[in-house]
Amino acid sequence: MTGADTQRAPRRVLAVADSDSYVKWAAATLDRLPDSEPSLVVLDSPVRPSPAQVRAAVAGTRLADDAPRLLRLRALVRTLRAAPPDVLLVATTGPAAELVLRALAGLPHRPVVVTGLPGMSLPATALALRYRASADLFVVHSHREAHEFDALARTLGTRSRVVVNRLPFLAARTDRTDAGGGLPEPDTTPLHRVVFAPQAKFPETLEDRVRLLRGLAALAQDRPDLDVVVKLRGLVGEAQTHHEAFPFDALAARHADEPGVARLRVATGPLDGFLTPGTALVTVSSTALLEALALGLRALVLSDFGIGEHNLTQAYADSGLVGSLDDLAAARLPHADPAWLRENYLQDTPDELPGAVDELLAAPLAPLAAPPRVGSLPSHLRRRLRLAAPAASRRVMALMPSVRATRRLAS
Repeated sequence: MTGADTQRAPRRVLAVADSDSYVKWAAATLDRLPDSEPSLVVLDSPVRPSPAQVRAAVAGTRLADDAPRLLRLRALVRTLRAAPPDVLLVATTGPAAELVLRALAGLPHRPVVVTGLPGMSLPATALALRYRASADLFVVHSHREAHEFDALARTLGTRSRVVVNRLPFLAARTDRTDAGGGLPEPDTTPLHRVVFAPQAKFPETLEDRVRLLRGLAALAQDRPDLDVVVKLRGLVGEAQTHHEAFPFDALAARHADEPGVARLRVATGPLDGFLTPGTALVTVSSTALLEALALGLRALVLSDFGIGEHNLTQAYADSGLVGSLDDLAAARLPHADPAWLRENYLQDTPDELPGAVDELLAAPLAPLAAPPRVGSLPSHLRRRLRLAAPAASRRVMALMPSVRATRRLAS
C-alpha cells in the first residue's frame, strides 16, 4: 500500500471551555474540523455553566451524546500529561485562557494550541490578544475582524497567527462546504414569531432594560397573532459568560401586571428550535442575530441604546438592520444587506483553520513559552484563586451582584 493510499489516523482534538457561550463555540468548532476525534471538557470556574446550559450548547454537534467532564485546572494539566492531544482548543474567557496557557508551558509533549473568541469580536482589543498571547492560532470570524486583529497583533508583538473561520454554528446552519457557497435566500414566510435575544452586558441600566421589556410587551399586546419570545441563555441563578445584573426573566416577573408583559413567552433551550421560517430575531447586540441571518431570517438591531463600540454594535451600522423600538412596535423587521453579509460573517471564502492546523502538525513545534503575565501580580493571583476555589468564587459572585440588584430594583 502506498503512502497516498494510507488513510491518515484521525487527529485527537481536545477543547477546554469554561462558560456557556464558549462551550457552544468549542463544540461547533470541533464539529467543523475534518479528520478529527473531538472531545470536550469544562473547566471548573466561577462561570461554569449548568448541565442544562451545557446540553443546549452542544445540541446538534457530534458531542451532543457525551456529557463533557468537569475538571479543575490541575486535573486538566494531569490529563494533558497523561494523554496529550494533537490539538488543544483553549475556548475560555481571557483570565482562564492565560492560566491554561501558562500551565501548558511545562508539558513535555505540547499540542498545537488554538484559541479564539466565541462571537463577534469588534472592536479588536489588546486584552483579548494578551491573555492568549502564546497560542499558535487565534481564530476570528470575518475578514474585517482579521484586518483589525492582525494590525493589533503586530503592534503588541504577540506570536499568534490570526486565521479566519466562519462562525461554526453559521457554517453548520447553511450547510456549506469548505469551498464556500451562496448567501441564504431571504425568508418570505409570513411573520408569526419574534424572538428577542438578550445580551448580558447591554443595555446596562435598569431603566433601559425595563424600557426594552415594555417595547416587547407593546408588540405582544398589539399583535396577538405573534408569538413574542424572550429567549434566554440561562435563568436567574445560572452562570453565564458575562454577569447579567438585571435578567429579563426577573424583570418580566416583576412587571407581570403591566400591559402585554404576561403575553411574553420566556424560554430557554437551544436556539435552533426557535429560528424557523416566519421568525424574526431582535437584539441589542447578541451574536444570536448572526444565526438568524445565516438562515435568511428577518432581524432588527435596536438603536435606542446606541450603535457603536461601547456596546459592540458598530459592525451593524451599515447592515440595513438598525431600527428602533418604534420599528419593533410596528413589526418593521428587515433583511440584511447582502454586501454587508459577505464582509461580515457570511463570507464565501474557505475556512482557514483546518489548513493552518495541518501546517503546524507537519512541522516540528517549538517549545511552548508561558505568555507574559497580564496585569499586576495581585490581580494574577486573584485569577488563580478563582480557579483554585471556584465554588467559593461562585458564591461571592452570586451574592454580591444580587444584593446590588435588589437594592436598585427596590429603589
